[in-house]
Amino acid sequence: MQILVLEHEREVPAALFADWARARGHTLRTLSVPELTRWPEPREAELIVSLGSDASVPAGTQAWIAAEIEFLRAAHDAGVPLLGICFGSQALAKALGGEVARAPRIALNWAQLETADRELIAPGPWLRWHEDVLTVPPGARELASADGVPLAFAHGRSVGLQFHPEVDAALAERWIVGFKRTLIERAVDEAQLRREAELATPGAPARAYQLFDRIAPIRR
Repeated sequence: MQILVLEHEREVPAALFADWARARGHTLRTLSVPELTRWPEPREAELIVSLGSDASVPAGTQAWIAAEIEFLRAAHDAGVPLLGICFGSQALAKALGGEVARAPRIALNWAQLETADRELIAPGPWLRWHEDVLTVPPGARELASADGVPLAFAHGRSVGLQFHPEVDAALAERWIVGFKRTLIERAVDEAQLRREAELATPGAPARAYQLFDRIAPIRR
């Protein structure tokens, strides 16, 4: 399978998703979205994956955000399977007619999810790291939530995940170190976050591979 990956910052790579794709024999082509001068033809890919970002769909002013939303809408309409991860899920939700808004407070923890289909999405723990929340687009079905907040949805062959299944132990630590100012500003307990990561990350690769294996059939 030819997979197009939309990367927004080098600090937010495909990580475990890329590992899974290579293990399954798929081919990855990664684009740095903020540097794009010309968007590709969606049908050039068999799957398009939009990764996370520190940018905000409702609050961001970067021109590429609106351009990506239009690209995702066009790809969905063309029947190309889409997978949105965190920011990518928010952009996908917006592209499909949903809404995205700033949350009252940051969600930053390894959480257990309430899943509508445990055969598709296991409860976790999954890393939530987002300051925006989305609504499930019209015609889509909610797959998972936590505390009443939608965290996963499917619309035809498009899937949005408002959490980070791609994060392994090394990436989690890099984010804790790299976004230390954010943790302080948002009053996040760094020690608690590290304790959660120590418990959750040993099983992260297996959970991620299982999730991607289960989600892949939705693209058919």
